[in-house]
Amino acid sequence: MLQEGISGFVERWLQGDDTAFEAVFYYFQPRLLRYTFRYLKNEAAAEDITTEVLVKVWQNKRSITNPATFENYLFTIARHRLIKAWYKKMDGLLGLDAAGELSDPTGANDPVLYKELVQHYQESLSKLPEQRRRIFLLHREQNLSYREIAEQLNISPKTVENQIAATLKQLRAQLAQYLASLIL
Repeated sequence: MLQEGISGFVERWLQGDDTAFEAVFYYFQPRLLRYTFRYLKNEAAAEDITTEVLVKVWQNKRSITNPATFENYLFTIARHRLIKAWYKKMDGLLGLDAAGELSDPTGANDPVLYKELVQHYQESLSKLPEQRRRIFLLHREQNLSYREIAEQLNISPKTVENQIAATLKQLRAQLAQYLASLIL
């Protein structure tokens, strides 16, 4: 629920007084920044998401019909942006570097959180069926082509392709579930 003072500015802004948005901006910007920073542990990324949220709210002003739910609307957008940022991080995690080493693709300054994500990735990987995990690791860690893996395992390249696609889909789903649980 909005505090009494800011709710008046929200209402004025939604009714067409664009000058009232300045008060709305300065009230919510620090709160959004703390919220996004709490999950990202990266000041620049938190500032980017906070700015994106406030710009989106400004652009979608006409779709906001209830000033009483404005704060919920704002933080729901922020939450969705955080999840999107985590998905990017997860996709970076699934794209191992050429040396087969895991690296933080975002450069985030939260080694503990990143270590947890890598640990969850390793656990998810260990739960894969043996053949699927073997195909995935041959491709990701030894940089073998689909054809090379197919020859080594005496299966078709299409089977290799299907197994890697299924592995990526499964890992993305498991990591997305884990990341979403961090934000909820």
